[in-house]
Amino acid sequence: MDNKRMVVWIVAIVILGPMLLGPLATGCMRHGERPAPIGTVNGHSINVTSSFGGGNNVVITTIVCAGKVPLAQGSATVNDSCFTGDTNVVICSDVTSVSATRCQAGKGALRVEGNGSDTIAYARVR
Repeated sequence: MDNKRMVVWIVAIVILGPMLLGPLATGCMRHGERPAPIGTVNGHSINVTSSFGGGNNVVITTIVCAGKVPLAQGSATVNDSCFTGDTNVVICSDVTSVSATRCQAGKGALRVEGNGSDTIAYARVR
């Protein structure tokens, strides 16, 4: 009788264990994750998988141009051909302090406004 119980436990551990724990373990693994190359402004796609609710795709669009600009008396202009007009999507953030910023893209230039002489990081994403 003890040998039969031992066989049942071994079968349960060897066969049923991976079947129950496999899906949970694959949700926690990182598949093909690569850091962004240093010195580039090109974005990449991120693929997010989960064992709860299926897979989801999060796509990060390519960054066309990015940089930092110091303000002089609360404003600055970045002249760059990557800014093609007022339909460009530009993200700006004050990296010096917690202050509001305003960015307005135009043909060949980006107008940045903020607080005093703070430094503003910007990125055109579309």
